[in-house]
Amino acid sequence: MPFEIFENPLNYLKYQAGRDNVFMNIRRQIPDAVKIGHFDDSGEVVDEVVSRAEYLDRVQRVCAALGEQYEVRFFDHSDGFDASVLDELGEIRSLAIDSLARATNLAAVGRLPRLKHLRFGPAYAESARSLSEMGVERLESFTLAGSPSPALDLSPLGQAHSLRKLRLLGRGKNTAAIAGAASLTELAMHPSPKEPLDFVNAFQRLEVFKLVLGKKESIAEVGPLPALRDLSCTLVAMLEDLGDLQRFPRLRRLQLNDLKRIERIRLGPANVTLEHIRLYSVPAMQTIDGLSALPALKSLWAYDSRLDPGWPGLPRTVRHFHLVTKQVKGRKEHDAEVRAHGLVPAVHPEAEFFYK
Repeated sequence: MPFEIFENPLNYLKYQAGRDNVFMNIRRQIPDAVKIGHFDDSGEVVDEVVSRAEYLDRVQRVCAALGEQYEVRFFDHSDGFDASVLDELGEIRSLAIDSLARATNLAAVGRLPRLKHLRFGPAYAESARSLSEMGVERLESFTLAGSPSPALDLSPLGQAHSLRKLRLLGRGKNTAAIAGAASLTELAMHPSPKEPLDFVNAFQRLEVFKLVLGKKESIAEVGPLPALRDLSCTLVAMLEDLGDLQRFPRLRRLQLNDLKRIERIRLGPANVTLEHIRLYSVPAMQTIDGLSALPALKSLWAYDSRLDPGWPGLPRTVRHFHLVTKQVKGRKEHDAEVRAHGLVPAVHPEAEFFYK
Protein backbone atom coordinates (compact mmCIF):
# COMPACT_ATOMS: atom_id res chain seq x y z
CA MET A 1 0.00 0.00 0.00
CA PRO A 2 1.46 3.41 -0.95
CA PHE A 3 1.72 6.26 1.55
CA GLU A 4 2.13 4.00 4.56
CA ILE A 5 4.69 6.27 6.20
CA PHE A 6 3.82 9.24 8.37
CA GLU A 7 5.69 12.49 8.94
CA ASN A 8 7.59 12.88 12.16
CA PRO A 9 5.79 15.72 14.00
CA LEU A 10 8.93 16.58 15.95
CA ASN A 11 10.58 17.80 12.73
CA TYR A 12 8.38 20.88 12.96
CA LEU A 13 9.91 21.99 16.25
CA LYS A 14 12.74 23.60 14.27
CA TYR A 15 10.31 26.35 13.30
CA GLN A 16 10.31 29.28 15.65
CA ALA A 17 6.94 30.19 17.05
CA GLY A 18 5.50 33.34 15.53
CA ARG A 19 7.65 33.29 12.41
CA ASP A 20 6.45 30.52 10.10
CA ASN A 21 3.10 28.88 9.52
CA VAL A 22 3.59 25.15 9.22
CA PHE A 23 1.20 22.48 8.03
CA MET A 24 1.22 18.82 8.95
CA ASN A 25 -0.75 16.53 6.61
CA ILE A 26 -2.27 13.25 7.78
CA ARG A 27 -3.82 11.39 4.88
CA ARG A 28 -5.13 8.21 6.52
CA GLN A 29 -6.27 6.83 9.86
CA ILE A 30 -3.45 6.54 12.36
CA PRO A 31 -2.74 2.80 12.92
CA ASP A 32 -1.67 1.06 16.13
CA ALA A 33 1.92 0.87 14.84
CA VAL A 34 2.97 4.05 13.05
CA LYS A 35 5.73 3.93 10.45
CA ILE A 36 7.60 7.23 10.45
CA GLY A 37 9.81 7.88 7.47
CA HIS A 38 10.69 9.83 4.35
CA PHE A 39 10.80 9.50 0.57
CA ASP A 40 13.83 8.98 -1.63
CA ASP A 41 14.39 7.71 -5.17
CA SER A 42 13.42 4.20 -4.13
CA GLY A 43 10.11 5.31 -2.64
CA GLU A 44 9.04 5.24 0.99
CA VAL A 45 11.75 4.70 3.60
CA VAL A 46 10.80 3.77 7.18
CA ASP A 47 13.02 5.44 9.76
CA GLU A 48 11.28 4.20 12.91
CA VAL A 49 8.08 2.58 14.13
CA VAL A 50 6.29 4.01 17.15
CA SER A 51 3.03 3.26 18.90
CA ARG A 52 -0.11 5.20 18.09
CA ALA A 53 -0.04 6.72 21.57
CA GLU A 54 3.56 7.90 21.10
CA TYR A 55 2.73 9.42 17.70
CA LEU A 56 -0.27 11.32 19.05
CA ASP A 57 1.83 12.52 21.96
CA ARG A 58 4.37 13.97 19.50
CA VAL A 59 1.60 15.82 17.66
CA GLN A 60 0.40 17.16 21.00
CA ARG A 61 3.86 18.39 21.93
CA VAL A 62 4.29 20.28 18.69
CA CYS A 63 0.80 21.80 18.92
CA ALA A 64 1.59 23.00 22.42
CA ALA A 65 4.95 24.45 21.36
CA LEU A 66 3.91 26.20 18.14
CA GLY A 67 0.33 27.09 18.92
CA GLU A 68 -1.83 28.63 16.21
CA GLN A 69 0.91 28.63 13.57
CA TYR A 70 0.86 24.79 13.45
CA GLU A 71 -2.08 23.47 11.43
CA VAL A 72 -2.94 19.78 11.59
CA ARG A 73 -4.68 18.74 8.39
CA PHE A 74 -6.64 15.53 7.85
CA PHE A 75 -7.28 14.81 4.16
CA ASP A 76 -7.73 11.94 1.68
CA HIS A 77 -8.68 9.14 4.15
CA SER A 78 -10.11 6.73 1.55
CA ASP A 79 -12.18 4.98 4.22
CA GLY A 80 -13.51 8.26 5.61
CA PHE A 81 -12.22 10.40 8.45
CA ASP A 82 -13.29 9.49 11.98
CA ALA A 83 -12.95 12.71 13.95
CA SER A 84 -12.97 10.88 17.29
CA VAL A 85 -9.16 10.82 17.08
CA LEU A 86 -9.32 14.50 18.03
CA ASP A 87 -10.31 13.52 21.56
CA GLU A 88 -6.64 12.59 21.94
CA LEU A 89 -5.34 15.83 20.40
CA GLY A 90 -6.63 18.51 22.72
CA GLU A 91 -3.68 20.86 22.08
CA ILE A 92 -4.76 21.61 18.49
CA ARG A 93 -5.35 25.30 17.81
CA SER A 94 -5.53 25.17 13.99
CA LEU A 95 -7.32 22.29 12.23
CA ALA A 96 -8.24 21.37 8.67
CA ILE A 97 -10.61 18.58 7.63
CA ASP A 98 -10.88 18.78 3.86
CA SER A 99 -10.27 17.08 0.50
CA LEU A 100 -11.86 13.86 1.67
CA ALA A 101 -15.07 12.04 0.89
CA ARG A 102 -16.65 11.64 4.30
CA ALA A 103 -16.24 12.81 7.89
CA THR A 104 -17.94 11.27 10.91
CA ASN A 105 -18.11 11.93 14.67
CA LEU A 106 -17.67 15.67 14.10
CA ALA A 107 -18.80 16.42 17.64
CA ALA A 108 -15.19 15.67 18.61
CA VAL A 109 -14.18 18.92 16.92
CA GLY A 110 -16.48 20.71 19.33
CA ARG A 111 -14.65 19.16 22.25
CA LEU A 112 -11.25 20.60 21.27
CA PRO A 113 -10.65 23.05 24.14
CA ARG A 114 -8.13 25.34 22.39
CA LEU A 115 -9.33 25.35 18.77
CA LYS A 116 -9.32 28.81 17.15
CA HIS A 117 -8.99 28.17 13.39
CA LEU A 118 -10.88 25.59 11.32
CA ARG A 119 -11.01 24.71 7.63
CA PHE A 120 -13.83 22.27 6.84
CA GLY A 121 -14.60 20.74 3.45
CA PRO A 122 -15.46 17.04 3.23
CA ALA A 123 -17.63 15.98 0.32
CA TYR A 124 -20.20 14.61 2.76
CA ALA A 125 -21.06 15.36 6.38
CA GLU A 126 -23.42 13.47 8.63
CA SER A 127 -25.74 16.32 9.48
CA ALA A 128 -26.95 19.75 8.39
CA ARG A 129 -26.10 20.72 11.99
CA SER A 130 -22.40 19.95 11.55
CA LEU A 131 -21.28 23.51 12.27
CA SER A 132 -23.18 23.53 15.54
CA GLU A 133 -21.71 20.15 16.49
CA MET A 134 -18.20 21.46 15.81
CA GLY A 135 -18.73 24.49 18.03
CA VAL A 136 -17.85 27.13 15.44
CA GLU A 137 -19.18 29.79 17.83
CA ARG A 138 -15.78 29.95 19.57
CA LEU A 139 -13.60 30.32 16.46
CA GLU A 140 -11.50 33.25 15.27
CA SER A 141 -11.34 32.04 11.64
CA PHE A 142 -13.40 29.56 9.65
CA THR A 143 -13.25 28.34 6.06
CA LEU A 144 -16.02 26.29 4.49
CA ALA A 145 -14.01 24.67 1.71
CA GLY A 146 -16.95 22.94 -0.01
CA SER A 147 -20.61 22.09 0.37
CA PRO A 148 -20.88 18.82 2.31
CA SER A 149 -24.65 19.26 2.41
CA PRO A 150 -26.87 21.73 0.51
CA ALA A 151 -28.87 22.08 3.70
CA LEU A 152 -25.83 22.89 5.87
CA ASP A 153 -26.99 25.35 8.51
CA LEU A 154 -24.70 28.38 8.63
CA SER A 155 -26.54 30.15 11.42
CA PRO A 156 -24.14 29.05 14.22
CA LEU A 157 -21.54 31.34 12.62
CA GLY A 158 -23.74 34.25 13.61
CA GLN A 159 -22.99 33.40 17.24
CA ALA A 160 -19.23 33.52 16.68
CA HIS A 161 -18.56 36.87 18.34
CA SER A 162 -14.76 36.45 18.16
CA LEU A 163 -14.76 35.51 14.46
CA ARG A 164 -12.39 37.65 12.40
CA LYS A 165 -11.97 35.79 9.10
CA LEU A 166 -14.75 33.87 7.34
CA ARG A 167 -14.44 32.16 3.97
CA LEU A 168 -17.63 30.58 2.66
CA LEU A 169 -16.31 28.77 -0.42
CA GLY A 170 -19.36 26.52 -0.40
CA ARG A 171 -23.03 27.15 0.21
CA GLY A 172 -25.52 26.39 2.93
CA LYS A 173 -28.74 27.79 4.31
CA ASN A 174 -29.41 30.75 6.63
CA THR A 175 -26.48 32.71 5.21
CA ALA A 176 -27.93 36.03 6.39
CA ALA A 177 -27.68 34.81 9.99
CA ILE A 178 -23.92 35.31 9.93
CA ALA A 179 -24.65 39.04 10.34
CA GLY A 180 -24.42 38.35 14.08
CA ALA A 181 -20.64 37.93 13.73
CA ALA A 182 -20.17 41.69 13.78
CA SER A 183 -16.44 41.44 14.56
CA LEU A 184 -15.59 40.16 11.05
CA THR A 185 -12.65 41.86 9.34
CA GLU A 186 -12.42 39.53 6.31
CA LEU A 187 -15.20 37.83 4.35
CA ALA A 188 -14.96 35.71 1.19
CA MET A 189 -18.06 34.07 -0.22
CA HIS A 190 -19.90 32.63 -3.22
CA PRO A 191 -22.80 35.04 -3.74
CA SER A 192 -26.17 33.47 -4.58
CA PRO A 193 -28.60 35.25 -6.94
CA LYS A 194 -31.44 34.20 -4.62
CA GLU A 195 -30.01 35.75 -1.46
CA PRO A 196 -29.59 39.51 -0.89
CA LEU A 197 -26.23 40.75 0.31
CA ASP A 198 -27.53 43.47 2.59
CA PHE A 199 -26.60 41.40 5.66
CA VAL A 200 -22.98 42.37 4.91
CA ASN A 201 -23.84 45.88 6.07
CA ALA A 202 -23.67 44.59 9.64
CA PHE A 203 -19.91 44.15 9.30
CA GLN A 204 -18.82 47.70 10.03
CA ARG A 205 -15.28 46.49 10.85
CA LEU A 206 -14.91 44.62 7.55
CA GLU A 207 -11.57 45.35 5.89
CA VAL A 208 -11.48 42.69 3.15
CA PHE A 209 -14.47 41.59 1.05
CA LYS A 210 -14.10 38.96 -1.68
CA LEU A 211 -16.79 37.56 -3.97
CA VAL A 212 -15.87 34.36 -5.81
CA LEU A 213 -18.02 32.56 -8.39
CA GLY A 214 -21.80 32.80 -8.18
CA LYS A 215 -24.28 34.58 -10.46
CA LYS A 216 -24.98 37.84 -8.68
CA GLU A 217 -25.90 40.75 -10.96
CA SER A 218 -25.24 43.60 -8.52
CA ILE A 219 -23.54 44.31 -5.20
CA ALA A 220 -24.97 47.82 -4.93
CA GLU A 221 -26.96 46.69 -1.87
CA VAL A 222 -23.71 46.36 0.09
CA GLY A 223 -22.46 49.37 1.96
CA PRO A 224 -21.39 51.77 3.13
CA LEU A 225 -18.56 49.92 4.84
CA PRO A 226 -16.33 52.51 6.51
CA ALA A 227 -13.34 50.20 7.15
CA LEU A 228 -13.25 48.34 3.82
CA ARG A 229 -9.72 48.29 2.42
CA ASP A 230 -9.67 45.52 -0.21
CA LEU A 231 -12.48 44.55 -2.58
CA SER A 232 -12.28 41.76 -5.15
CA CYS A 233 -14.79 40.07 -7.43
CA THR A 234 -13.72 36.96 -9.34
CA LEU A 235 -15.73 34.84 -11.78
CA VAL A 236 -19.07 36.25 -10.62
CA ALA A 237 -20.68 35.35 -13.91
CA MET A 238 -23.62 37.78 -14.08
CA LEU A 239 -22.08 40.76 -12.28
CA GLU A 240 -22.86 44.07 -13.97
CA ASP A 241 -23.10 46.67 -11.22
CA LEU A 242 -20.76 47.42 -8.33
CA GLY A 243 -22.65 50.55 -7.33
CA ASP A 244 -20.89 53.82 -6.51
CA LEU A 245 -17.65 52.74 -4.84
CA GLN A 246 -17.35 56.08 -3.06
CA ARG A 247 -19.42 54.41 -0.32
CA PHE A 248 -16.16 52.70 0.65
CA PRO A 249 -14.08 55.76 1.64
CA ARG A 250 -11.08 53.75 2.91
CA LEU A 251 -10.85 51.44 -0.12
CA ARG A 252 -7.21 50.94 -1.03
CA ARG A 253 -7.23 48.12 -3.60
CA LEU A 254 -9.84 47.09 -6.17
CA GLN A 255 -9.40 43.81 -8.01
CA LEU A 256 -11.80 42.47 -10.66
CA ASN A 257 -11.14 39.16 -12.42
CA ASP A 258 -13.00 37.33 -15.18
CA LEU A 259 -16.13 39.46 -15.24
CA LYS A 260 -17.64 39.42 -18.73
CA ARG A 261 -20.56 41.81 -18.28
CA ILE A 262 -19.31 44.73 -16.27
CA GLU A 263 -18.93 47.88 -18.39
CA ARG A 264 -18.06 50.63 -15.93
CA ILE A 265 -16.73 51.40 -12.48
CA ARG A 266 -17.97 54.39 -10.51
CA LEU A 267 -15.36 56.11 -8.36
CA GLY A 268 -14.69 59.68 -7.29
CA PRO A 269 -12.97 62.13 -4.94
CA ALA A 270 -14.43 60.41 -1.87
CA ASN A 271 -12.10 57.46 -2.60
CA VAL A 272 -9.29 59.32 -0.88
CA THR A 273 -7.20 56.19 -0.13
CA LEU A 274 -7.65 54.21 -3.37
CA GLU A 275 -4.16 53.36 -4.61
CA HIS A 276 -4.53 50.38 -6.95
CA ILE A 277 -6.98 49.20 -9.61
CA ARG A 278 -6.26 45.79 -11.12
CA LEU A 279 -8.57 44.41 -13.82
CA TYR A 280 -8.18 41.02 -15.49
CA SER A 281 -10.36 39.73 -18.34
CA VAL A 282 -13.10 42.36 -18.26
CA PRO A 283 -13.83 42.55 -22.01
CA ALA A 284 -16.88 44.84 -21.70
CA MET A 285 -15.14 47.36 -19.41
CA GLN A 286 -14.84 50.74 -21.11
CA THR A 287 -15.30 53.46 -18.47
CA ILE A 288 -13.99 54.35 -15.03
CA ASP A 289 -16.09 57.27 -13.84
CA GLY A 290 -14.21 59.67 -11.61
CA LEU A 291 -10.77 58.30 -12.48
CA SER A 292 -9.15 61.72 -12.87
CA ALA A 293 -10.51 62.81 -9.46
CA LEU A 294 -8.79 60.06 -7.47
CA PRO A 295 -6.28 61.81 -5.17
CA ALA A 296 -4.03 58.86 -4.24
CA LEU A 297 -4.09 56.43 -7.20
CA LYS A 298 -0.70 54.81 -7.79
CA SER A 299 -1.51 52.14 -10.37
CA LEU A 300 -3.99 51.11 -13.04
CA TRP A 301 -3.51 47.77 -14.76
CA ALA A 302 -5.97 46.06 -17.06
CA TYR A 303 -5.86 42.96 -19.26
CA ASP A 304 -8.48 42.38 -21.94
CA SER A 305 -10.60 45.48 -21.53
CA ARG A 306 -11.86 48.35 -23.66
CA LEU A 307 -10.40 51.00 -21.40
CA ASP A 308 -8.63 54.00 -22.92
CA PRO A 309 -8.74 56.83 -20.40
CA GLY A 310 -6.26 58.96 -22.32
CA TRP A 311 -3.21 60.55 -20.73
CA PRO A 312 -5.06 63.65 -19.50
CA GLY A 313 -7.50 61.36 -17.67
CA LEU A 314 -4.84 59.80 -15.44
CA PRO A 315 -4.24 61.30 -11.99
CA ARG A 316 -0.77 62.77 -11.55
CA THR A 317 -0.12 60.35 -8.71
CA VAL A 318 -0.12 57.30 -11.03
CA ARG A 319 3.27 55.61 -11.42
CA HIS A 320 2.31 52.18 -12.80
CA PHE A 321 0.04 52.09 -15.87
CA HIS A 322 -0.54 49.19 -18.25
CA LEU A 323 -3.37 48.30 -20.63
CA VAL A 324 -2.64 44.80 -21.94
CA THR A 325 -4.59 43.55 -24.94
CA LYS A 326 -5.28 39.91 -25.75
CA GLN A 327 -3.46 40.42 -29.02
CA VAL A 328 0.32 40.58 -28.88
CA LYS A 329 0.39 43.11 -31.69
CA GLY A 330 0.77 46.64 -30.38
CA ARG A 331 1.99 45.72 -26.91
CA LYS A 332 5.56 46.89 -27.46
CA GLU A 333 4.36 50.21 -28.79
CA HIS A 334 2.07 50.70 -25.79
CA ASP A 335 4.87 49.85 -23.36
CA ALA A 336 7.16 52.36 -25.07
CA GLU A 337 4.49 55.07 -24.87
CA VAL A 338 3.96 54.39 -21.16
CA ARG A 339 7.69 54.67 -20.50
CA ALA A 340 7.86 57.88 -22.53
CA HIS A 341 5.40 59.37 -20.05
CA GLY A 342 7.67 58.35 -17.18
CA LEU A 343 5.47 55.47 -15.99
CA VAL A 344 6.07 51.76 -15.43
CA PRO A 345 4.17 49.38 -17.78
CA ALA A 346 3.59 46.63 -15.22
CA VAL A 347 1.43 45.56 -12.28
CA HIS A 348 2.35 47.42 -9.12
CA PRO A 349 3.81 44.93 -6.61
CA GLU A 350 1.25 45.96 -3.97
CA ALA A 351 -1.79 45.84 -6.27
CA GLU A 352 -2.46 42.10 -6.08
CA PHE A 353 -3.92 40.11 -3.22
CA PHE A 354 -5.20 36.54 -2.96
CA TYR A 355 -8.67 36.34 -4.46
CA LYS A 356 -10.30 33.96 -1.97
